[in-house]
Amino acid sequence: MTEPAPSDQTTAIIKDYLSGRLDIAGVPPGMREAIESRLTERTEETSKRSEAQIKQLRARGPGRPPAYYAYEEDAEDALQAAAAGTRTALAMAGQVVDPIPFERQIARRLATSATWAIRSEGARVPRPSTRPSRLAWSLAPVPWIDTGDAPWPPPEASELMGRHRFIDTEPALCAEPPYEGWAQIGLLERQFTFESRSPRQPSRQMLLAAGLLPSGGQPTSKSLPFYVSRPSIWSRPHTELCPSLEREQAQSILATTAGPLTCLLQFNEELGSPNPGRGAGIHPFLLGPRIELVTLLGLRPETLALRLTLVDDEGPALVCRQWRGFLIHDGNYEPLTPAVHGTDLILRPDLFTQLQTAIEPTRLRLDTTLTL
Repeated sequence: MTEPAPSDQTTAIIKDYLSGRLDIAGVPPGMREAIESRLTERTEETSKRSEAQIKQLRARGPGRPPAYYAYEEDAEDALQAAAAGTRTALAMAGQVVDPIPFERQIARRLATSATWAIRSEGARVPRPSTRPSRLAWSLAPVPWIDTGDAPWPPPEASELMGRHRFIDTEPALCAEPPYEGWAQIGLLERQFTFESRSPRQPSRQMLLAAGLLPSGGQPTSKSLPFYVSRPSIWSRPHTELCPSLEREQAQSILATTAGPLTCLLQFNEELGSPNPGRGAGIHPFLLGPRIELVTLLGLRPETLALRLTLVDDEGPALVCRQWRGFLIHDGNYEPLTPAVHGTDLILRPDLFTQLQTAIEPTRLRLDTTLTL
């Protein structure tokens, strides 16, 4: 097999590791080319170091641990070196800038950040039992192997599998302190196992979702019962994110249109987001509220915003929780417990009552979907 040209290897490394940060940061002209030049000069050495690391770290099976490889180290070094020369390059072109504010700004836009990973970890809890009564069976983890006590797929999943179904008009209520009685308005959980060779067993996965939404009819969405949104609602006041949206308008929107109250968060457009699977990571699933809900209830981010929590004058009001576990093995042929990743969004009881009053309780429905 012919080895790719050094320039092609450099292009692939930048695309995999740096391109998102460079695009979001809006880098000065010439910086990307300077990074490419530095990386291309080191292609042979970088490749040898990376190959040696992979051989040392390769796990038994198809996967490798999420290590920090040589090509990532060299890409980061090239980025920092190119960024350090930006002010000099601008001066040579006749553009003189104030050094301290300029370098602070470019560092803020280019540096990776653990901010959202820290907030995500601050939202972590032991796996709660809170879920709609019709999904109570899903508290039992996906069975690793077939047994008489745990058939696969679960018989209770048949009526929900691959479709949307309104199953309740009331959300599940939390039993876990300190949120006893809080209403769960959104839930997403994935359970999965890997393929095993002895005994021979294919991989299994179950993804279940439940979201509260105002609607007068049957669900029409073919995807998860959530909108997709950036995570800004957890860190910036709604008056800044959407200054023109007033409480009365938010209430009118929620009372007359159909749509989820919960959003699935995406971080790929956030400054400083780490490369997926590298360094300080972000939980696979995190939820946030629809901005009309925040405006209606008059909520705001915590100060300091170290968790995924919105507050009002009474204290914590809307909370995103997340939980995750890893495959557990006791030395026998099969692991005892599958990996579980989950998140939910819970609302304080008095605010849920206020929401019901504003929207009309008969319009609230719990939309549920399940995929195997």
